[in-house]
Amino acid sequence: MSEALPGPWVDPETRENEPWLTHDGIVKFFEFPVRIPAMSHRAFHLYWQRHHSPNVMNVTAFAQFMRKYNSGHRFPEATPSLPAHYRQDGVLEGAAEVWVNSWREVAAWLGHPLYTQLVQPDEPRFISQDGQVVVMVGKEERIHEPDPELAENGRVKLYLLLTRKRDLSPSDFHRSISAHWKAIAARPALASMLRKLVITHRLADPSPLDFLPPSSIDSVVEYWFDSRREMSQFLATDEMARDFLPAEAKFSDMAQTRAIVARMRVVHDEFSFQPSTTQPLPFSWAE
Repeated sequence: MSEALPGPWVDPETRENEPWLTHDGIVKFFEFPVRIPAMSHRAFHLYWQRHHSPNVMNVTAFAQFMRKYNSGHRFPEATPSLPAHYRQDGVLEGAAEVWVNSWREVAAWLGHPLYTQLVQPDEPRFISQDGQVVVMVGKEERIHEPDPELAENGRVKLYLLLTRKRDLSPSDFHRSISAHWKAIAARPALASMLRKLVITHRLADPSPLDFLPPSSIDSVVEYWFDSRREMSQFLATDEMARDFLPAEAKFSDMAQTRAIVARMRVVHDEFSFQPSTTQPLPFSWAE
């Protein structure tokens, strides 16, 4: 990896309000996996949770970089009542989310010899290696978090994978999505239906992580709910249908928007008192 400067210098207020302008601080690594054709949907997710994730955490020298690790497991069937442009017809099976102290530690983490010796050889056993897997590293912006100690295991999350409109600069795109979802959280009726709302902004270019494949997405929006029924009710409100869903066309290439509805598992969490699922536990998508 070539050494790079940690992003443009920005004043402290801008650094706080526009986190995508700097590479400093904790970063969030996303991998949206694709299962191998030989595996059923259920077998893929059981292998991911019961075998791969615990083994990753057991490789201590590798796992020491991982401050938090969540896995989002896509429901086996499409969720009804989502907006038409929230495409659920893709091959992405969910999301692996890992928080790391800095982009430099991401390089040390994925460049660790034990990754190539012990972790990477397990991935082709369930994850497709045909180039369809989506990877993104970004800076997290927490828009709405009424309960910082929210018990995340078993919650339902809607991931929106966004691609910016080509006529927008990256800065304008990130400012627009931040303002858009802050406006949603500012509506009391909508905020009351959400357990959490988070945006992850892709690291500003030029990315220092030049050994990773180029990302096909520019941002990930995460809506947290207790159930898919509550998620559908939220998206069907007059305020969302009238004021917010159509407005996504102003900043996002809506033809490229992908949606993943997933059941969440906390594998490891140093940031709270979350119980983890690093040991084999019963797995179910049941509401």
